[in-house]
Amino acid sequence: MDSRALLIGNSRWHWATQRGERWSFDHAAPDPRWIDTTNLIWAAVGEVPAALEGAQESRLQLENVPLEGCPPWLGVDRALGAWGAWRRQRFQGGDLDQGLLLADAGTVLSLTLLDAHGRFRGGRLMPGLRLQLQSMASGTALLPSVARQQRTDDLFPSGTAEAMCQGVMQGLAAAVVDAYQNSGACLWICGGDAPWLEQELTRRGVSAQTNQNLQLQAMVDLIPVIKPVPGR
Repeated sequence: MDSRALLIGNSRWHWATQRGERWSFDHAAPDPRWIDTTNLIWAAVGEVPAALEGAQESRLQLENVPLEGCPPWLGVDRALGAWGAWRRQRFQGGDLDQGLLLADAGTVLSLTLLDAHGRFRGGRLMPGLRLQLQSMASGTALLPSVARQQRTDDLFPSGTAEAMCQGVMQGLAAAVVDAYQNSGACLWICGGDAPWLEQELTRRGVSAQTNQNLQLQAMVDLIPVIKPVPGR
């Protein structure tokens, strides 16, 4: 039977499904009905559903990710993404002399820096797009709840929802640019908000590699660690 990998995030579940020699990737709302522990490896940074509590032997933990220098409190998603980006940058023959910076634009914008030897160097964390919008809506009397991203080319929009989105987006992009410029490292982007972040960075003259499936691809690479091939 083909294998599956599941990464449980804070707001979405991320699936990798094997079909023959190929893998497909999907990012969706949490739904325990899709869980089948047969040939499944999984990792979690969000709440673990009851269906997986008895499947700890197939859980991929931080210590399974061969990223050197990780503190024990580092999220497994950050380790997977950074290790996966490093492997792909090296495979492509890209410059790693100044290390690698991964911007994961998800529920939280996490910036993870690796040094020139591929070791964890440190990072920065801040609320992501939707979390900041939710905070403004819940923490004020007059600002609205913004159900979805309000995109506009106007850098100073007059509409309140558009102004909220534009303000948060510009702040997040500025945070990535500052980390990129101060680290000198090559830049990779992943996460659900990676597409608009890539567009904004391009507008600012910053180039980056974008791959929204980095963590899942890293999990696929590590399947033999969790489920060794029989006879090896």
